[in-house]
Amino acid sequence: MADKTAKDLWQDYRFLTKEMVKFLAKQDMKLFYDLMSQRERLQVIIDQTADDGFKVSTVGRSLLIEIKEDSRAIIQNMQLRLNSSKRQQQVSDAYSGYGTEPVSRMSWNR
Repeated sequence: MADKTAKDLWQDYRFLTKEMVKFLAKQDMKLFYDLMSQRERLQVIIDQTADDGFKVSTVGRSLLIEIKEDSRAIIQNMQLRLNSSKRQQQVSDAYSGYGTEPVSRMSWNR
């Protein structure tokens, strides 16, 4: 990757981000996390590569906007998944009696 330009690296980053969106929608979390790891490693390379004005160019700004939109979609989807998991845990806890009064002490009179 040493011979790749900032533009090439950011295009790779966009590709990985779009793939993350796709596999998150498919709920394939193994591939999603693998892509996220690849993207994190790529970010280190991007940080070490001369930008040569790419991020402020028209193409660069457009690419970064796409990446931000996809990243926002990923965050929203992950928040929904987290909230859903919390709700499922609360329901599970309610059915298992976690944090409730023992059934033997409950008042059955209404």
